[in-house]
Amino acid sequence: MRLWHVVSFVAVYLGRFLAANVRVAGQVLRPRLALAPVVVGVPLRSRTDVEVASFIALVGLTPGSLVVDRRDGVITVHAMHADDPDDELAALRGLEDRMLTAWRGTGGDA
Repeated sequence: MRLWHVVSFVAVYLGRFLAANVRVAGQVLRPRLALAPVVVGVPLRSRTDVEVASFIALVGLTPGSLVVDRRDGVITVHAMHADDPDDELAALRGLEDRMLTAWRGTGGDA
């Protein structure tokens, strides 16, 4: 059911959004910096301009994450609080897949 996919996507994104807010707020309130920034290239599975713009907006709205480039079907993301580039890439791909499932009713590989 597509409604379930939309609700699931919103819940996962809100969880990611709130966790990022807590991490950034903690960073601001701590006297020392404990950043673990990474820059990852994310090959897009989004096909339309609306899907690409939606995904870029979701990444950009997440505190501590910033899309710094987009070219040739790949976006480059700077993440301020990511211990492992592979984990960050997996999280971003998972977010895109959930978004595409919510938008299309199928995942990113369809």
